[in-house]
Amino acid sequence: MDIRQLKTFVTVARLNSFTKTANQLGYAQSSITSQIQLLEKELGIRLFERFGKNISLTSEGENLLLYAKQVLNIWENAKGAVSSSDIPKGTLTIGVTESICAIKIPKLLKEYNKCYPDVEIILKIATSCELQSLLRENQIDVAILLDQKISLPEFNVKFQQQEPVSLIAAPNHPLIREHSVYPKDVSQYSLILTGRDCICRNLFEKSLKDANVIPKLTLDTSNVETIKQLVISGFGIALLPRFAVVDEVESNKLIELCWRGPDFDIMTQVICHKDKWISSALKEFIAMIQKTKI
Repeated sequence: MDIRQLKTFVTVARLNSFTKTANQLGYAQSSITSQIQLLEKELGIRLFERFGKNISLTSEGENLLLYAKQVLNIWENAKGAVSSSDIPKGTLTIGVTESICAIKIPKLLKEYNKCYPDVEIILKIATSCELQSLLRENQIDVAILLDQKISLPEFNVKFQQQEPVSLIAAPNHPLIREHSVYPKDVSQYSLILTGRDCICRNLFEKSLKDANVIPKLTLDTSNVETIKQLVISGFGIALLPRFAVVDEVESNKLIELCWRGPDFDIMTQVICHKDKWISSALKEFIAMIQKTKI
């Protein structure tokens, strides 16, 4: 048994696919199969049930997965502990939600790369829920997400910042004439919603449901730029973090409606797993965020 086999096993268990694991880890699929077979042979157990193209963990596999994750985490910490240099280098894997990646991250990464050119940066874009899972599985070093306040004991919060949200419409939309917009006022207009796991969408839909409001028509997409262009074209109205629309509002391409419904408690948060080794590359990245406030 070696670290490579354990990493392969954990990845197959997460993705439920030998093919996806091969693509992610950069191996041939035959190599992934061989590593799992060698691990099963050494342990004398079957780790996966195979039903055609579908696989699932056996009960023995479930038990091993718990310990395999712990071993991999200890290994990563050990590598960091014996590093002889405080100069940031190596690889930094950052998980980030789509809206933050599109708006806030580019300038930050440009500055970080200028200061620490020896660090290879890998970005993984996912939902807040997915990012938390990736932290638990040690697939990313740090997550930058948009969500309600996270206070789970397994995570260390390195940075939090309240984020106002904006209900936006095109300059010629009928609602811009209203001094106050309540949930009932949007019932006759088309809504453009963010992805189904997005906190903005979840809170917006809850506010409408609590007011017994059923929207006339909805369209959803996780792409922030697409949402803004649809709103500008007059297709409908949308709720987005204010940082994502500030330029369009200032140039009057979009109008911020006077929302008088429930407040939306949303924050940009930077979190790490409590057991994660804080490498010099990660330490400086967190310090830069704390300094710039992204």
